[in-house]
Amino acid sequence: MRLTITMSGRQGPVSLPLYYQHLLQGVVYRSLENEQLAAFLHDKGFRHGKRSFKLFTFSRLFGTHQVNRERKTIHFLGDFQWHIDTVLPELTQQLGQRFLLQREIELYGQLIEVKSVKMENIDIRENEMDIVMLSPLTVYSTYETFDGRKKTQFFDPDDEVFPHLIELNFRHKYEAYYGVPPTERLLIEPIHVHHRHRVVTMFKNIYITGWLGYYRLCSSPEQLTFLYHVGLGGRNSQGFGMFRLKSG
Repeated sequence: MRLTITMSGRQGPVSLPLYYQHLLQGVVYRSLENEQLAAFLHDKGFRHGKRSFKLFTFSRLFGTHQVNRERKTIHFLGDFQWHIDTVLPELTQQLGQRFLLQREIELYGQLIEVKSVKMENIDIRENEMDIVMLSPLTVYSTYETFDGRKKTQFFDPDDEVFPHLIELNFRHKYEAYYGVPPTERLLIEPIHVHHRHRVVTMFKNIYITGWLGYYRLCSSPEQLTFLYHVGLGGRNSQGFGMFRLKSG
C-alpha cells in the first residue's frame, strides 16, 4: 500500500540539508507505535543469507523549492509531497494512522503540518510496465581489497551487469519475504536515461550514486506488484529505488 502525504511548514518554508534522506527514514521509524515492529525493521529485517531487507521504500520530497549549493541546503516554499510504500500491511496501517491522527511531525527541528494522506492500492495486471523513478535507483557491488579494505562499485544502466544485479536483488528480497524463490524472471530495460539523470547523493556521510529516468520492467503481474511496493535496486529503506507507473 502506498501513502502520499502532503505537508507544509507550520511557520513558513521548511529548510533541510541537501542530503535529507536519513531524516525521512528517521520519521518512518519514529512514527511506529509498535516498538517490536520498529526494532525488527531497524535491527533485523527480513533475512536472505547475510543480507537484510526492510521491505519499505520512500521518495524524495516533491514541491516548489530553492537549493543553496554553497550551504548545501534545500528550502521547500509551500506544500510538498512525500511517498512511502511497503509490502507490509502493519507498517502501512501504523504510518497511515500516525499521520492521519496526529497531523503533525517534527523534521529537522521544524514542525510540519500533515495536510492530507492518500492511500493507493495498485492492481498490476500486465506483464510489462514503464516506470519513472521517484528516488534514485542504485546498483552496486561491495568487495574487499587485498589489504582488507571494503570498496563499493556503482554500476550505470548501460553496464552489462546492471540488469543482472537488479534481478538478483529482486530475487533475494522476494525470497526473504515469501520464503520461496520467484517463479518468473525480472527483466529491466532503460528506455529514457541520460547522463543528467545521474545523481550523486549522500546518506550518513556515505556517497551513493544512483539514477533517475524511465525504465521498462517485465515479469509476472504478481512479482511486478511486489516490486512496486518494495522498490528497485539497493538501499530502498534509505530512500532509493522508488518508482511510479509512467502515464500515457
